[in-house]
Amino acid sequence: MVEVIIAIVVLAVGVLGLAGTTAYIVRQVTLADIMTERAAALQTAIERVQAMDFDTLGSGYDSVGIYGVRWTSAFAGAQLKQVTIVTNGPGLAQGASFPLLSRQVADTFVFKVIRP
Repeated sequence: MVEVIIAIVVLAVGVLGLAGTTAYIVRQVTLADIMTERAAALQTAIERVQAMDFDTLGSGYDSVGIYGVRWTSAFAGAQLKQVTIVTNGPGLAQGASFPLLSRQVADTFVFKVIRP
């Protein structure tokens, strides 16, 4: 009888450990999916900006999936423009001690475009 009780306790501890690990894995997979979608939205915006003519490159806004993407450009020299792209949408909460999903996170990417 004692052996059965010990076996049940060991099994219960194992099952609780699996449940905790499953919740952690689900959270990590969700965060990875969100980050992949954000990267795809950013890549789409970068490709769109790079396809624009240097002289007409200005500011713009687009919606890519669940993300809003806004870009602005400013002269950084006679033959150079600095483009700032900001994506807004779900993402990792800033300053959290462990990964948390937040509904509205802004992420900024800056690059330069040279006149061809």
